[in-house]
Amino acid sequence: MRYAFQVAYDGTRYFGFARQPGLPTVEGELLKALKGCGLCHEPAQARYQVAARTDRGVSAVCQVIALDVLKRPNVRALNARLPPDIAILAATEVPPSFDARRHATSRSYRYVCGAPQGFSLTKARTAAKLMLGSHDFWSFCKHEHGRSTVAKIDKIKVTGGEVLTFDVSAPAFLWQEVRRIVGALLAVGASEMKIDDLKLMLKTHVPKSRPVPPESLILTSVKYRGLKFRPSPLSMTKFKNHLRTRAINPRRANAICATLGK
Repeated sequence: MRYAFQVAYDGTRYFGFARQPGLPTVEGELLKALKGCGLCHEPAQARYQVAARTDRGVSAVCQVIALDVLKRPNVRALNARLPPDIAILAATEVPPSFDARRHATSRSYRYVCGAPQGFSLTKARTAAKLMLGSHDFWSFCKHEHGRSTVAKIDKIKVTGGEVLTFDVSAPAFLWQEVRRIVGALLAVGASEMKIDDLKLMLKTHVPKSRPVPPESLILTSVKYRGLKFRPSPLSMTKFKNHLRTRAINPRRANAICATLGK
């Protein structure tokens, strides 16, 4: 049997999602729980996969992992083995060929931060429109050897007043792409960068946009054709209670809570 799991986590105390020897990571805790419940032995044997590898400090409400399991999973038993800042929200059986990374049709992130003094939503939204569609995002990512920097952005929505929310959706993202896009939009909105400068960055390999801090970034959605998760209300409630009572950053906790179950 192959199962896909929808996972939420507060990334505050983790060194990113992916396993790192001797360091606390979300993936490390998940694999420990899966093994402890007798669902798998080794990740490679179980064809374990993940939809998105988030950086240190980044949170998620809909990370997706998939693996071949030795028995039907019990979400409550899994959550009992996980720390309170990680929750498995749902589990569903998928075809043997299901690939959590390659079969994802869309990924969405949300970034929440305070507005710089004199910030113009109009300017930021004008800049956001320029970034839609396919472009060479060399100036808006941390380059990975052997990977093209040409990518497509489906949606960028900028809302808010004193607190700003940036929602960005695409089939896939380059490393640090969302954080560098948000950095550029903040600079344009604060009149620290001109629209013409942004246009130049999309056409040529000029100096890169600076990434905003990762702690305010949330993976809010991973979508697949023909697959819909049904999150457990109990799992969501317990995770929300952790965020509201123990989270270090109240603004980010509220932002995570606002996206749960959507």
